Amino acid sequence: MFIRPATQSDADTLAPLFRAFFDEDGIDTPTDAIAANLRKILADNRACIFVIAVDGRIAGFASGILTFGVEFGCAAELEDLYVCPQYRGRGWARPLLAAVLQWAEAQGASETILIITPEAEADQFLTRFYSKFGFKDSRRIMMYRSNFLSGG
Repeated sequence: MFIRPATQSDADTLAPLFRAFFDEDGIDTPTDAIAANLRKILADNRACIFVIAVDGRIAGFASGILTFGVEFGCAAELEDLYVCPQYRGRGWARPLLAAVLQWAEAQGASETILIITPEAEADQFLTRFYSKFGFKDSRRIMMYRSNFLSGG
């Protein structure tokens, strides 16, 4: 098992893994959008995706992206962290998370944020996992609005 940065050549393998991850977490991003967004992220130097490879196969991934604002300056978001079900329980999420955190620090991010869906928290108790790495509940409410209006 080893961790490496993902490349464009990994996109076709990663897309169904992202679909599986999103399905587990109750995220309904269309499959074609996943593939398109994945290719853009792999080409963007403000983002990273690390994969864990076992016997030549991708067994999991973690992704991050940089943002900049007045409150924190440069900050990173841990966007996704996923280990395929057949490889879970081996502690592989930890080095994937560490890879993104090291990348964020190397980019000058003052902090790293993450969002946990209610489905993921209910199924996996992720706040307990992430608190071991220094993450704290912000007590903020996340809201979003689609900028793609339909019908017209």
